[in-house]
Parts: sequence; structure tokens; C-alpha cells
Amino acid sequence: VNIVALLDVSGSMMVYSRVFLAFLRGLVSRDQRTDAYLFHTSLMQVSDVMRDTDTLRAINRLSLMAQGFGGGTRIGANLHRFNQQYAANSVNSRSVVIIFSDGYDTDPPELIGLSLQRLRKRGCRIIWLNPLKGWKDYKPVSQGMTAALPHLDLFAAANTLESLAALEPELARI
Repeated sequence: VNIVALLDVSGSMMVYSRVFLAFLRGLVSRDQRTDAYLFHTSLMQVSDVMRDTDTLRAINRLSLMAQGFGGGTRIGANLHRFNQQYAANSVNSRSVVIIFSDGYDTDPPELIGLSLQRLRKRGCRIIWLNPLKGWKDYKPVSQGMTAALPHLDLFAAANTLESLAALEPELARI
């Protein structure tokens, strides 16, 4: 199984981004088949940066790539771009695509649904980790999240280290 991780680093996700970056670094450094991407209004592949054993150099490289971090988000457009540019080489029936995002998007919600549907046709499993899902009384009412739900194998909380650790048995099953 290969993991493909896409991390939302827009303004609404900044509180969680550092923890998720550390989590991604652990995934990528543990398995050479794991691919990592960051997105906000644009999408960038960061697998090689995450594998850099020189932490300071890795931070500097991420900083250079970080233009736009903490700004807006275009989930639908970035999923569409991922499908066009990267999915053919990195996603197949042995892939698990993990999206770290709160689902807040400025693109039309149907673009998320169509992009996830296209990704799903590659035979992969799709997991969406949403930090807001761990909040008491959270309901996935944003249009982007609502559009994504029918295409997911797992929709889980990711607001604490415990919630991330709780994913281990789920990932082991895949």
C-alpha cells in the first residue's frame, strides 16, 4: 500500500498545519512510496523536502515554497490539478489518499465532488481527516465537506495527537 497525503495549509488550517507537517514527515521518511503534497490556492509536491535529513535545510526549502501559506484555499481546483498532473503516476488500487483539511473552500463545491469521483476511479481508498470533526457538536455543513462525503472511505477527526494515533488500526486494515 502506498500513501498519498494532501495537506491543506490555508489560513483556517494554520493552527493544525505544524502538527500535520510533522506527521507527514514521519509518514514520508518511513516509507519511500509515500508522497506528500501541500495546498492552499496552489498545489506543491513536497515529498523530497520531507525526506531531507537536514532539518534546517528542509525548513528553509519549505519556507521558499510557502508563498501563500495561511491564505485562501482552493480544494476543488487543487484536487483537479492533482488528478491531472500527479495521480496517474502515484495513485492506483493499492493507494490510500489522505486529505487533511477542514473542508472550507472558495471553489464551487461540485468541483470537489467531481475531483474525488475521478480520483476514486483509480481504485484507491480516500480518507479525509478533518480537525473540526473532533469538536463537540461539529456537523460537516460546509459545502465543500458536504460535496466530499459521498466519495470517502473514512471521514475522521484529526484535532489531537490522540485522534491521529487512533487512525493506526484503521490504516493497518487498509
